[in-house]
Amino acid sequence: MSNVRNFGADGDGQIDCTEAIQHAVYDGDGTVELPRGDYRISRTIQIDLTKRPVSRIAIAGSGGTARLVMDGEGPAISIKAGHTTSADPLSFRNEEWQHERMPTIDGLEITGRHPNADGIEIQGVMQPTLTRLLIRQVRTAIRVTGRARNLLIDHCHVYHNTGIGVHLDNVNLHQACITGSHISYCRLGGVRIENSEIRNLQIT
Repeated sequence: MSNVRNFGADGDGQIDCTEAIQHAVYDGDGTVELPRGDYRISRTIQIDLTKRPVSRIAIAGSGGTARLVMDGEGPAISIKAGHTTSADPLSFRNEEWQHERMPTIDGLEITGRHPNADGIEIQGVMQPTLTRLLIRQVRTAIRVTGRARNLLIDHCHVYHNTGIGVHLDNVNLHQACITGSHISYCRLGGVRIENSEIRNLQIT
């Protein structure tokens, strides 16, 4: 695991930890660990899975005891990959299986300290997996756009946001499961679909 404190993050809620966390993403071992604490960031943490050395990444927030405080405009975390084809297993590139599949964010709170802060943005990703998250006081908590496959949102709290809870926005999406999650008090809707082509959406 790549503990963000070893890359210079403080976790006191005051010092800007953007560069330290970004450093852990690009130069760590692929598992970015945030120990208990409040990690203030002022810019989006960019995870571009099409660029090496980023590969098969997971962000772990110590069972929900770590908080990411977005003190800037835009998403706290942006995950981008290169999926452009269908859901046919034979259409996937080897790079997707080797480097891009199933990026995971687990056990983390994301909260906004800026009026235009958002939570997580996902673009062109296969098997994005979001589990045990609390996302609150942002605009849009989770936005999925571009082409995506096999989205999992499980055991998440999406609560008290000024925009949308889960926004499926201009997305071509095959297979999405939103399971066992609490989504409420999002001013512009809990789950909202706009200008999208979606097959097999399950909300349970």
